[in-house]
Amino acid sequence: MKTGATLARVYKKTFWNAYDHILTLIVSNLLWFVIFPVPTFLWLKYVPVDISLRIFTTAMIGLLTNAYALAGVFGIVAKITSYEETTWRGFFPLAKRFYLRVLILSLTFGGLITLLIIGIRFYAGWKALGGLPGFILAGWQLTMLVLAVLMQAYMMPLAILKDKGVRETIKWSAILMVLKPGYTVLVLLQAAAIFALVSVTGVGLAILAISLTSVFLNSATRELWSEIEARWKPSRKPTSWKEIFKERQQAEEESRTLKDLFHPWDAE
Repeated sequence: MKTGATLARVYKKTFWNAYDHILTLIVSNLLWFVIFPVPTFLWLKYVPVDISLRIFTTAMIGLLTNAYALAGVFGIVAKITSYEETTWRGFFPLAKRFYLRVLILSLTFGGLITLLIIGIRFYAGWKALGGLPGFILAGWQLTMLVLAVLMQAYMMPLAILKDKGVRETIKWSAILMVLKPGYTVLVLLQAAAIFALVSVTGVGLAILAISLTSVFLNSATRELWSEIEARWKPSRKPTSWKEIFKERQQAEEESRTLKDLFHPWDAE
């Protein structure tokens, strides 16, 4: 399937999933906001300690609280995009279930990206061997940095939506990125654009930015995963009523148009 057609399906699923579950998404986003940005900001601004210690402890608090909050949001959204029944009350059980996995991934890639940025700055200014070797090494590390950032397009959805362990999440994030590099770039850029546009008012950051971005990333990963499964795995019939119900829901969603937005009763 062409990238444009796949992205069109992703946007359609993102819109209808957000439309159908807007209250759950808003409450989940508010919980994320209260758990992560609020205490992190208050600690940075008001705790009376040395500035270097304040920055370090703020980073640690942000890392620990964001991992928990992200696990809750992506857990809720994973159920929504999988056509499973859920409410915002599932936030805390799901956050607890996936917290350690998200924290390990955050520490791993946060540390890796930090080291690569330091390495780029070091090698770019390295004059001991002349300019060229330093720029070559800096360029290599810049390439690794770009690849590590691109993998983030699939990291949380694979860890939670597909319930992959840490190693499997890293492995499949790299595989999906290599298989669909153009699609990956577009997904990551558009996810960043969604987050930025919704957050620009400040209110949007609190009520919808992260949950809507999560819907988009989960939908993008789910579509690509389904496309790869359809290509490499033989099709099979559903084996339970739960699977039949999911397939029926997905089929109904595929047939929805803007007419259903203004006249939902016509779809009955």
